[in-house]
Amino acid sequence: MNKKSLVKSPNWVGAFIRQKREEKGLSQKELGQKFEPAVTTQFVSNLERGITPVPAVHVNALVRALAINEHELMILMEKEYAAKLTSKIAGQHAEQGTEISAPSVLVIPQQDEEFFKWLVQSYHQLTEIDRAHFKDQLRSWIAVTVKKVG
Repeated sequence: MNKKSLVKSPNWVGAFIRQKREEKGLSQKELGQKFEPAVTTQFVSNLERGITPVPAVHVNALVRALAINEHELMILMEKEYAAKLTSKIAGQHAEQGTEISAPSVLVIPQQDEEFFKWLVQSYHQLTEIDRAHFKDQLRSWIAVTVKKVG
């Protein structure tokens, strides 16, 4: 097995589409019929499995059919594309025997967005020493929380 085969592409958009379709109680066929013109069940399946990227021409149909926020979908599509591109570049570097680290991508639920913006802004205002203490405190809290849950 070569190093490139270990790099797995994310499928956040497909998983998001599947989740929203299932929340609406739609089958893949029913979702496909909401497009103008209708698309096949296979096309919807390929979107959900990440085999086919969402064509720009179908964004509005998805937004309407699934009652989702277009901006949220576009951001997710952009993040997935960036992650896939990074994975491809990382795979090429692995073939050459060099390593690069992929950027972390965090999808935050819309209801928590303001809190996380505040948290990041607050963190960036800390001194380096306070940042280190903050990280240590978070690690400690997470370790205790994981032990309680697990």
